[in-house]
Amino acid sequence: MSSQPQDMNALLHAMRVQIAELTSQLAEIQANPPVATPSVEKKFNKKVEVVADPGAFEGDRARFAEWWIKLQIWVKANWDAFADNFEVATAVLSRLKGPVAGRYAQVRLQECYTTGVWPTWDDLKKEIEKYFKPQAERDWARQQIRSFKQGNLRTDDYVTRFLALSIQGGLGNEHAVELLERNVNPRIAEQIYLQDTRSDDLALAAEEVRRVEAPWVIKPTS
Repeated sequence: MSSQPQDMNALLHAMRVQIAELTSQLAEIQANPPVATPSVEKKFNKKVEVVADPGAFEGDRARFAEWWIKLQIWVKANWDAFADNFEVATAVLSRLKGPVAGRYAQVRLQECYTTGVWPTWDDLKKEIEKYFKPQAERDWARQQIRSFKQGNLRTDDYVTRFLALSIQGGLGNEHAVELLERNVNPRIAEQIYLQDTRSDDLALAAEEVRRVEAPWVIKPTS
């Protein structure tokens, strides 16, 4: 349990660098699309090589957290490659295997195909977490993040660990932003309000915290 937050911390930290590198690659691919339309699996496996495909989840709930974070990073990195909810859902559900996870995916895909209604990525995330994320782990992460204050942590490290706990705890966007503003260094929060750059979106709020801290290094009081 002690190594898991560190693993997620490293993955989320690396994601920022990977996304920047992917931007130019995705722009080039979009400007010169292939003539043939590949299958869903081939399309996304070849689209981006910097962020590795997380592979399949076989139903082992003890390994779900690690696979789930990798899968979300992979989806985010490939986001511009997905045309619609159908492609996101099939790419994700096709990676659920085994007697439990595979059966769930099979039933869900059949249901979507029959009704012609495919869930959004946000709705699909909630649905998958509801079925496979251990409740004890989610409760632990939520308990930790409520009292997780920045203290003497470097801002970049704090934000990365905060985002990891937010994902692990399955927090809603609004609640996570509120906790971030409450627990980050008070002087950073003050600067954000004074500059009127507050955001209700967690990803944007996290980047704003980093931006404010960058030129404004916190010095220890004498």
